[in-house]
Parts: sequence; structure tokens; C-alpha cells
Amino acid sequence: MKKTLFYILLTICLTSCLNFKANLAFKLVGAFDDSIKLSKLSSNEKEVVFIPMHHLGTKLFYEDVKTNIDSLKKEGYFFYTEEVSVKRTDTITIRKAIRITGIPFSKDNSGYKHYFDSIYNGKVRLKKELMNQPKYFMLGLDSLNSENVDVTYRDMVNYYENKYGEIILQPCDFEKSFYEIPNCKEKAIEKSQRRELIIDFRNRNVVNTILKEKRKKIAIIYGEDHFKGIKEELLKQGFKIEQN
Repeated sequence: MKKTLFYILLTICLTSCLNFKANLAFKLVGAFDDSIKLSKLSSNEKEVVFIPMHHLGTKLFYEDVKTNIDSLKKEGYFFYTEEVSVKRTDTITIRKAIRITGIPFSKDNSGYKHYFDSIYNGKVRLKKELMNQPKYFMLGLDSLNSENVDVTYRDMVNYYENKYGEIILQPCDFEKSFYEIPNCKEKAIEKSQRRELIIDFRNRNVVNTILKEKRKKIAIIYGEDHFKGIKEELLKQGFKIEQN
């Protein structure tokens, strides 16, 4: 009886700790936010508005995103969107990218929620219901008012290999489909290198595109982690922060 009670209490404790940690983590990254806060930089020639996107968020959050997009469209803004693309037939590039990022390929472009669900398998009760980021067309964007300005998987792999050397795939990289995280035990790449590739390299691509852009009003819809670096680079190029 005592042993049974011990296991019951242990299970409750573990579940409670898991709930707390998961909810705290989602709160810290802003996934529970119900609204967005726009920021703006401007130069003598261009205005750049930042729309901080969460790839996993609340329904109210995405409704607020769409409301702001609708308003900016009326003001004549053109939108830069984020999506690292690749051909599904280029399996070697995909597996190398998984090695670099630690993120499996999305089977149906369904977003991040299924990763969370697969990890916690219903063991966590979140304080707010979360959903995947809606497709861009659901937010009112199309080929006439927006453009994907992100790099490709191939760009990322080439950049890494040119700087740090070829990524040598191991047998463990092929044991599972590329929709799953491989069971490889050896360390893939350094954390600093991963951030340089996933954040800094892509940020520079966005900044270079802005500087070449002929349009005067640009709105960037990217993950919030990207904005600090993008802003820093634009400030170096003579942009100034607009006060609300």
C-alpha cells in the first residue's frame, strides 16, 4: 500500500513539475500572448515595420496579427515572409539540415504543434490552447502583396560547409525518415554555430534584401528571435527607431 501511494505521489509530482516547466517555457517565449506589439525603423528612403510572429500561439494572437496586416496593407506596405524552403526530393540536403538544426522535416507543413504533442504525448496541460501559425494566405497575404525572402535549406548547408567543412552523415542519420529526429548520439555542431546559421545568416539575408528593395514601405513577418539582429544591422545602415 505504501509503495503504491509512493508511486502515485511521484507521478503527481512529476506531472505537476512537467506542467509548470512547460507552461513557464511557453510563457517566456511569448506563446501565450494574445496580441502583438509592432515596432518600426525608418531611413530617408524606407519605412520598415516588424511584426513579431510566433510559430505556435493563441487564436487571439493570430487574429491580432491579421488585424495589423490588414491595416498595414491599407497603408501600402509590402510584406516579407519567413519560410526556409527545400525540394523534398533533395533528401541529402534535408538530412544535413536536420543535423545542423536538430529539427526534423515537416511532413505536411503542419507547423510546430505536432512536435510538442509527440514529445509530451498528452502529459502536459497548458494554461492556454495553442495552435500552429496559420498559412500566410489565411492572414491575407498573396504573391501580389508579399514575398518569401528567407534562405533555402541548400543555402544553409552550403554556408555551413563552406565555413566549417563538409557535414558527414552517419548510418544513424538514415535509420529513420527525415520526418523524425535521428538517434545519433554524437554531437552534431556547436550551439554557437547553430545560432549563427539559423539566426544570424538568415538575418543578414533579410537586411540585404531590404537594402536592395525599391519599395518604400516594408513589413517583416518573422519569428521574434530574428528582430534584434535585424534591427541592429539596419541601425548600422542609418535607420532610426520610430517612437510610438
